[in-house]
Amino acid sequence: MSKMNFHNTFGAIADTNGIDLQRNDLWKVEISLPRQLGIDWRENVQFLVEKFPFPARDRDMIEVKYMQQTNYLIGRDVPTPAIELPVRYAFGVRVAEALEKWYWLVSNPMTGGVGLTTAVKSKGWMRWVVPNMANMVSDIRSNAASTTGTMDDGLVYVLEGCIIKGLKFSDADMTQSGYVNLMFNLQIDRYYPESLSKMVVNPVLAS
Repeated sequence: MSKMNFHNTFGAIADTNGIDLQRNDLWKVEISLPRQLGIDWRENVQFLVEKFPFPARDRDMIEVKYMQQTNYLIGRDVPTPAIELPVRYAFGVRVAEALEKWYWLVSNPMTGGVGLTTAVKSKGWMRWVVPNMANMVSDIRSNAASTTGTMDDGLVYVLEGCIIKGLKFSDADMTQSGYVNLMFNLQIDRYYPESLSKMVVNPVLAS
């Protein structure tokens, strides 16, 4: 069986003299909500966001003077700033419910109680996605939508220590007739590649 060659498959290593590209608008975020909420993000809380601004990663360096030289020792990681995630357009009721419950779980405004940090934090994944060329070609040949999907995970980053920091609805405005938007701030402890051995994504070729 012959293989179809694709040049410049974005997000994948180039087969020949192509350029490795990754579309910055093809990605998805998934968060494993705290189990106390009883809500599955993948089943009930999927929605589209406008962007995922990766926070800067940095670490302190400790200066040590030795004679007339200054050397550096590895210091602590610099705390990452919160990520503001604006929802792109209208969302399901379960989205607002999940985020409100998570926000209350962190700090209950009725009682003033503060949740146990280890219980309210969760884990997330930021996934760049790349086209699955085999499925795309199969769709064309069969003239039907693929049941396995046409996008595969490319680079995957783990979001560790996710916690909701802020939550805000768009302003009520009687002069406008748009839909209600939602914005929440996500604080993470750190992010890193899920697997260093999978930093290079091989293109998926059709048979």
